[in-house]
Amino acid sequence: MTRNPLILATLALSLLLGACSNRSIGNKIDDQFLGPNVSSAVSRAHPNLSSPTSHVVVTSYNGVILLAGQTPSTELKEKAAQAARNVQGVTKVYNELQILKPTSALVRSNDALMTSKIKTLMLADSTVPSTKIKVITENGIVYLMGLVTRAEGASATNVVAGVAGVQKVIKLFQYTN
Repeated sequence: MTRNPLILATLALSLLLGACSNRSIGNKIDDQFLGPNVSSAVSRAHPNLSSPTSHVVVTSYNGVILLAGQTPSTELKEKAAQAARNVQGVTKVYNELQILKPTSALVRSNDALMTSKIKTLMLADSTVPSTKIKVITENGIVYLMGLVTRAEGASATNVVAGVAGVQKVIKLFQYTN
């Protein structure tokens, strides 16, 4: 029986990277479904939450939800948070939606570039467990999510704080110590 080397290499890499994380495979799979489920619930909560008047980014990590982006009113911000809280599997919601017009394509491109730069710097820093940390950048604000020690969280925050263009760093870590 011939085995495909690409499949074996992918499996080996998945197992290796999975070993670098404190989360179980089940938690990772749950997060893969939780984010889209929350996005769908938020969109259904009010038509303006899925219209061009709002830009809502949903990120899930270990059952914790981050709502980032922009929406035109406090009412919509609260509706989004309530919809997220009502989704099965959500343990906590950080509602970081700003009451602003949605960001432009240029701002979103800059955010994506900043996220890539931060991830690269984290990967190069041996004190930062980059495989355990999610980096989300929205309108120059960098959100850090992950299951880390306090020292690892501090190291990651220091890396981010040194990146040009970062307006603010918001730590949403779950600490293991």
